Amino acid sequence: MPGTYVIRLTPLGPRVRGLRSRYLTKNELNALILAPTIDDAFNALKGTDYGEVTERLGKASTEAQITNEIRTHIIKLLSALAFSVPEPASTALRSYLIRFELENVKAIAKSLMRELERSSMEGLINVAVEEELGRRHILAVLMGVRDLEDLRNRLLEMRHPAGAALEIFLKVSKQFTQYSTMLLDTLIDKAFIEYLSRLTRIDESVSRFIRNIIDYYNINIILRGKLWGLPQEVINELMIRSGPVASTALKIYGESPTRILEEVAAVFPAMDELIKVAGSSDLRLLVQYLGSFSYKFAHNLEEYILSLFTEFSPGAALAAAHLKFTEGELVIALLNAYLEGLPRDFIAKLYGPVI
Repeated sequence: MPGTYVIRLTPLGPRVRGLRSRYLTKNELNALILAPTIDDAFNALKGTDYGEVTERLGKASTEAQITNEIRTHIIKLLSALAFSVPEPASTALRSYLIRFELENVKAIAKSLMRELERSSMEGLINVAVEEELGRRHILAVLMGVRDLEDLRNRLLEMRHPAGAALEIFLKVSKQFTQYSTMLLDTLIDKAFIEYLSRLTRIDESVSRFIRNIIDYYNINIILRGKLWGLPQEVINELMIRSGPVASTALKIYGESPTRILEEVAAVFPAMDELIKVAGSSDLRLLVQYLGSFSYKFAHNLEEYILSLFTEFSPGAALAAAHLKFTEGELVIALLNAYLEGLPRDFIAKLYGPVI
């Protein structure tokens, strides 16, 4: 199999290797995590793949500006890769870029929920992905909606991946208003993974990557659902009913967290690793670490796919793109933590174990 990839997709390997060379090193990430001030955090990123981005930013930057600048950098990087590699890797990577369009949908939906002015909403939108994919017409339509119902209707009319997610959100969120933001984020994330799942037919390397992404998504649903006391019917709406985590957890969702952790760990070893990172099997701590642990999971998944299929496989290209996206989100979270004034020891405790 690996030899076949080298023959069929010869240009892919060097380009994936080029993307991998741009990852932050462990030392660079640790320097960012341990930086005492935001100026030190920006200095820690000088000379890295994010150096030019941070030169445009400063301690007066807002969270929206930091998020947009770093995401734009990642979008352009992944787009350049997507349009320079052969099929089917090109299709897989262009499909992955839709993730950023779905982030725009999240931003629009949250702005409508908060009844923000249009000018404020525009500051939260990233247009780079629409420009790279030639989909600015999609964004133009979405920016003109009146409310959440109108947004849902427009998305459904366009057969957009987020349409069904908004449909379920409007139904479920009325019962659980305190979790409305979490439900919105989760359902749109689900829409992205289901959209990506259509690529499983490409080959085994892509299928293996997507199966692992689904299992990790489902771990998030189970742990958060148990912590927040969400009923089985809501879990059924949120979960992607595919893979060993889903089939195991759905059967025993009503049982104790301890039993669920044991059963899920038996079919998906990442659960044991999450417990090790959190230093406990306490449900509250596990949920607290889910966000930061996503980086470690993406890193391990990339290494796993590469070991099985080499850098010449479309699955390796997807895994590398996913790790770069996750790394960018980690940088965003750390820089914005400075703006929010979060204690440095808390940040070190939360992110240090995943590096």
